[in-house]
Amino acid sequence: MRRLLLTLVMVLMGAAMVAGSARALFGNALLPLDLEIGSNSSAAAAVLGIGLMAAAIHPANNIAWVRAGILYGIVTVFYELGAHYIIGSRFYYGPVIFGLACSLLLIALYPQRAKLVPPISDPPTAYRQPRKAEPSAGMTPAAAVPVSPAKVDESV
Repeated sequence: MRRLLLTLVMVLMGAAMVAGSARALFGNALLPLDLEIGSNSSAAAAVLGIGLMAAAIHPANNIAWVRAGILYGIVTVFYELGAHYIIGSRFYYGPVIFGLACSLLLIALYPQRAKLVPPISDPPTAYRQPRKAEPSAGMTPAAAVPVSPAKVDESV
């Protein structure tokens, strides 16, 4: 049941984003869907919506799209707040409520919530300085042959 609900939320969120992005293509010929159902019109919203709907087939194998859906809800809040306070535009509750609700549902319904947080990894190897091997006690670094303190001057 949980898997079915996760798929349903992903399809609903994706379909709303695709419909909201239609305004960018058709202008005011359509209803202003972007502000009424939860997305800001752009091609990025269409791509995210299509990706979420495609990923809904098997969400566990498409964790990047689930993460993107969660991020969308968070970004929408900051976008609306920024647009309202910085440029003085009207604050639209629809995208904020829809985005946060879908993000929270994606988190709650995802089967392996711990995997939603990407792992912290080392920096790329190109930036790492080569490490010198630590010689272990009683071994020479070059030959890895045990060295006896009494036979240091003898050749091996």
